[in-house]
Amino acid sequence: MDELAQESSSITAAGLLFIVCMGVMTFSLKRRYALMPLLITTAYMPLGQVFLVFGLHFQFFRILLLMGVCRVLIRREAADFERTPLDKLFFWWAVATVVAGTLASPSVERFINRSGEAFNAVGAYFLFRCWIRNVEDMFRVIRLLAMMIVPLAISMAVEKVTTHNIFSVFGGVPEITAEREGKLRCQGAFRHPILAGTYAATLFPLCVSLWFIRGGNKLIAIGGVCGAAVATVAASSSGALLAMIGAFIGLGLWPIRCHMSKVRWGFLLTIIALAMVMKAPVWYLFARVSELTGGTGWHRSYLIDQAVGHFNEWWLVGSTYTAHWAPEGQVLVVDPDNMDITNNYIAEGLGGGMPKLGLFVLMIVQCFKTVGKWTNRENASTRSLRLLIWALGVSLFAHCVSFMSIAYFDQIVVMWYWLLATMAMLGAEPLRLVHSESASQVEPSPVLEAGVEAG
Repeated sequence: MDELAQESSSITAAGLLFIVCMGVMTFSLKRRYALMPLLITTAYMPLGQVFLVFGLHFQFFRILLLMGVCRVLIRREAADFERTPLDKLFFWWAVATVVAGTLASPSVERFINRSGEAFNAVGAYFLFRCWIRNVEDMFRVIRLLAMMIVPLAISMAVEKVTTHNIFSVFGGVPEITAEREGKLRCQGAFRHPILAGTYAATLFPLCVSLWFIRGGNKLIAIGGVCGAAVATVAASSSGALLAMIGAFIGLGLWPIRCHMSKVRWGFLLTIIALAMVMKAPVWYLFARVSELTGGTGWHRSYLIDQAVGHFNEWWLVGSTYTAHWAPEGQVLVVDPDNMDITNNYIAEGLGGGMPKLGLFVLMIVQCFKTVGKWTNRENASTRSLRLLIWALGVSLFAHCVSFMSIAYFDQIVVMWYWLLATMAMLGAEPLRLVHSESASQVEPSPVLEAGVEAG
C-alpha cells in the first residue's frame, strides 16, 4: 500500500480542507459518533492524498487513526475493555504480520512496511473496539453505512455515464474511467473497480436487514439496497458480482440457519465429488465459470495452482518473490519480482506464511461461530437483532468470496477491520452487552425494543 502511495504524494487544497474537517470531527463528536470521520474517509477519500514524514507515508485514514488513538487515550475510552478470543487471534495475527513478514526478506525497509500494515490493522481494530461497545452502537453504524453508500453509488453512476471519476480531484485515482471488454469499470474513491464493487456488495445484506426493523428504517434500507446494487453493477467486476451472489445466497439461508452444519457438510461433499470427477484440480472451476461469464477466472485458478505447487517456498514465513509463478511476460510492471496476487488468502500466506494465513482463517471461523451463537439464542435477543447479526455474517461470507478474486490493498481494509471488531464485541456475553451501563446511556434502539415487522 505504501508503495502505491508514492504515485501521488501531494496534498490538494480540497484534500487538506477535508482532513482538517475530519480531524476536528474526530475530537469533537461524542463517542457513539466518533468513528464517522474514519468511515467517511474510507468511502470518499482516495489514498493519493499522502503526507510524507521522514520517508514514511501517512494516508488520510492513517492520520485519522493516529488522531483517534490520541482521543481514546486522552478520554480513557478504552476503560473496561474486555478481551475476547477474537481479540487474541487478531493480536497474534498482527504479530505474525510483522515478525514472519519481515523474516521473509529481512531488511529495515521490509520491517517498516510490515509495521505500517500492522499499524493500520491494530489502529483501526482498536478504535472500533473502543467505540462500538454494544448492539446499539453496531446498529447506528449499519444505518450510517447504508446512508453513505448512496452518494458513492450516485458518483459511480455519473462516472458510468460521463467516463470521468469525480474523485480524481483528490488524486490517487484516474480521471478517465478504465474500460475492459467494452464495459466501463467505475471505481469511485477506491484504487480498483473490484474493491469499489466489493465495498458495495458486502454492505448489501446489511442494508437489506434494515428493512425488517421498525422506527423509520425502511427508507434507509431502500436507499442502501439500491445504492449497493448500483455501485456493484457500475464496477463491472465479476469478483464483486460473485460477492453479491454470495450475499444473496447467505440471505436465502436465513430460514435454515439452525441447520448450517448440514449445509457445510453438503458443500464439502460436493467439492470432494467434483474433485473426483474433474480432470483438472477443483479450483479450476473458476476458469470454467469465467468461460461463461467472462473475467479473469483462469488467472485465479492458475494462481491457486501455483501457490499449491510452490508451497515449500512460502509456508514458513511467506515470500517476497513470485515472478517465476507467472506466465511468461505477466509479472507486475511496478514490481518485477512478483506476479499479480489476486487472492487475499494467498496474499496472507505470502505475507507471513502459514502462521499468518492460519490465524486469518481462525478469525473468520471465530466470527461465524459468534453469528451462530447469537442467531440461535432466541431467548436472549429479539428476532430483529438476530436478523441484523445474521446479515453481518452474510457480509462476512461475501468478503470471504471476494477474497478469492482480489487481495485487499487500499482503504477497504478499514471495513474489514470494522467487521472483525464488531464480531469481537458480539463475542462477549450477549446479556451483559444488551443491559450494560453504556447501552442505557444512549437512545432506545428499535433493534432491541420494537422487534421485527415482517416474517
